[in-house]
Amino acid sequence: MAEPNDTTQSPDDAVVSASGGGHAAGEQLDQGTYEVIRNRLRDQGAALRTKLDQLNAQRKEVFGSIEFALTATSRITTAHNCIPRDMAAIGRQVLVGYNVQFGLKQGIDLTDVFACFDFADGRFEPRPLDLLNDEAFKKDFADLYRFYKTTTFVKFFITGPFLYMKFRVGRDVNDFKAFKWAFEGTGDARSIRYLDNRSDHEVRYPDQHDFTWTRAGRDEQRPGAHPHIAIDDRVFVETTNGDLTIKVEDNTATGQGIYSEPVEDPDQTLDDAEYEYVVDGHLILLRVRPYQERTHRYFIFNDKLKEVHRCDALGHACVLLPDDHGLMFAGGYYLATGELQAFPNVPDNLVFEKRVAAPNGEDYLYVFYNRLTGTYVLMAYNLIAQRVETPTICNGYAFFEDGTLVYFKADDAPQKHHAVQVWRTPIVGPNFVPEQKSDSYLYKIGNRDIVRGMAECTQVLGLIDRDDPYAELYLDIVQTTTDLLDSFFWLGDEACFGLADTLIGVRDTAQAAVGEFEKVTRIRKNTRRQTDAVAQEAKDLVNRNATRIYDNINVYVEALGSLRGIRGRVIGLKELRYADLALIDALEQEVQEQVEALSQRTVDFLLQNASLQPYEEAAGEHEAAIAQVT
Repeated sequence: MAEPNDTTQSPDDAVVSASGGGHAAGEQLDQGTYEVIRNRLRDQGAALRTKLDQLNAQRKEVFGSIEFALTATSRITTAHNCIPRDMAAIGRQVLVGYNVQFGLKQGIDLTDVFACFDFADGRFEPRPLDLLNDEAFKKDFADLYRFYKTTTFVKFFITGPFLYMKFRVGRDVNDFKAFKWAFEGTGDARSIRYLDNRSDHEVRYPDQHDFTWTRAGRDEQRPGAHPHIAIDDRVFVETTNGDLTIKVEDNTATGQGIYSEPVEDPDQTLDDAEYEYVVDGHLILLRVRPYQERTHRYFIFNDKLKEVHRCDALGHACVLLPDDHGLMFAGGYYLATGELQAFPNVPDNLVFEKRVAAPNGEDYLYVFYNRLTGTYVLMAYNLIAQRVETPTICNGYAFFEDGTLVYFKADDAPQKHHAVQVWRTPIVGPNFVPEQKSDSYLYKIGNRDIVRGMAECTQVLGLIDRDDPYAELYLDIVQTTTDLLDSFFWLGDEACFGLADTLIGVRDTAQAAVGEFEKVTRIRKNTRRQTDAVAQEAKDLVNRNATRIYDNINVYVEALGSLRGIRGRVIGLKELRYADLALIDALEQEVQEQVEALSQRTVDFLLQNASLQPYEEAAGEHEAAIAQVT
C-alpha cells in the first residue's frame, strides 16, 4: 500500500474536496472529527474533576484532613541581644540556639547560647533550661568554649531518635563538634537525655542524589559526519563543531537537534568531553562537561514531550518525587508532565537534609539547608494536586506532634525580640490521630489508597488538559485509565461518586482520538513539509536575486517572473490545512518587498536608451528569418 503523500486523499479529505475544498471546509471537518472528540474529552475531564473534588471533600471530612495555613505571628524574647541560629521542639517546649557577642566577658554560660520556652496557644513563655541540666553536658560545653575560642552554635541536627547540637570550631563548615542527645518519652512529656560529645561522625547529610550517574563510553558513540553519544538510544548528545547539541534522532548526517548552546572550545572531538546520564522512566538526566571547562552542565530530557531544559541546580542536590511524579532539586522542581519551576530568591549552595512524609500519604516535605548561612528552605509537595507550595525560607524551624510548625527569620543585627510565624500543617507526628469517621465506607478503603487513586486521576486530568498534544498522548490516557480501573476496585462505588463510569468514558473517547490524532498529525506533517520546501525555495530565490548582475532586460524579466511565481506558491500554502499563517504571511511579505524593489530597478533601467536593445536585436533576427520562409 502506498504511503500517504501530498496528493493522497483519505475518505475524509475527499469529503473536503466534494464540499468545495479549501481551508473553511477543512475547519468544518476538524469540528466534525478530531476537535469534536477533543471537546468531548474535555467535557469528560470537567466531569471527572467535579467528582474528584466531591470525593476529596468527603475524604477530608472522614479522615480529618489538615491544610497548610498561617494561624498566628508571635515573638520570642531572649535575655541578650543575639542572632538566633536554630530551634528544636521537645514535647511542648522549644529550645532556641543563638550566638551572642560579649566582648570582654570571660566564659560562656548555657544561657548565653540556649533559651527554652513553653509553647501554648500561639505564645512562647520563657522557662529555665531544665532540659539541659546534665553535669556531663555542662562540663563538655564549658570545655568546648574554653579550648576553641571561635566556637559558634550552628544548628540542631535531628535524625531518628537523636538530637545533635552542632558547633563550628573553625573557618570551614566541616570544622565542627557535636553533642549527642536521645529523645525520651512521647507527646507533651517528651524530653532529651545527654549521651556524649564523640559523635561528630554521625552528623551526616543523606545522599544528595537519589540516583547514580552512569558514564557514557565508546559503546555509546555513533560515528559519522556529525558523531554523537547515544543515551539509551532515545536521546543523542555531542559537543563538537562549536556547540553542545542534543538530538532526538540517531542521525549523524546532520548536526541539527532540538537544543543547542555554544561551548568554550570549538575544536574538541567527541572523546574530549565527559558525558554522564541517568534514566528514570521517560525522564533522562544529562551531566556534560565539555573539553577544558571547569563546571558540568545539567539537562533534563523528557522523552515523551521531546523537550530539553538546562537545570544546573541538579548538580547540588536532586531527589525523586513519590510515584514517579518528577524531581525535586535545590530551589525548584520538575514534574514528569513537563512543568519546570525554579523559585526566585532561594539561596544557592543548598544541601538536601531530609524528606518527611505526612501520615496522610498525601503531603511530603523536602528540607534543604545552606551550611554557611544557616538558611533552611522548606518545600511541600501535594500528591493529589501535584503541586509544590511556595518555599518557606527561614533560619530555624520546629514541628510539634500535632503538625504545628513554628519558624523564624533572623535579622542581620542582634536583637532581643524575634518574630516567629505559627502554621498549621499536615506534617503531624506518628502518635497524633485526627478525628475520623470510622463508620464511613471511605474509612474502610483507607486514606492512603484513596490518595493514590486520586493522584492518578489527577494525572489523567493533566493529560486531558494539555494544549500541545504529543505523539503518544491519547495512548497514555488509555493506559493510565485502564491501570486505574484495574488497580482500584472502589472507583465504581456510589460512595466514590461513580468515578469508574467517567474514567471508562474518558478511556473510550481517548481510544477514538488515537486514529484521528494520527491522521491530523500526518496532515500537519505534510503541510509543514510543503511549507518548508516552498520557504526554502523562496529564500534561495531571494538570495540569488540579491546577488545577480542586472545588465540587460532579460535578467530583470526572468527575476520578476520567478518572484511572482514563488509568491503565488506561497499564497497557495494558505489553502493547506493547519497552515502556519503567520509564517506564510511573513514569507509573502519578504518576497513582495523584493518584487517591489526589483520593479523599481526595472523601471529605472527601462528609462535608459539602450534598455530594449536585446528585444530590437531579437526582432531583427526574426525579420531576417522571415525572408527565408517559403
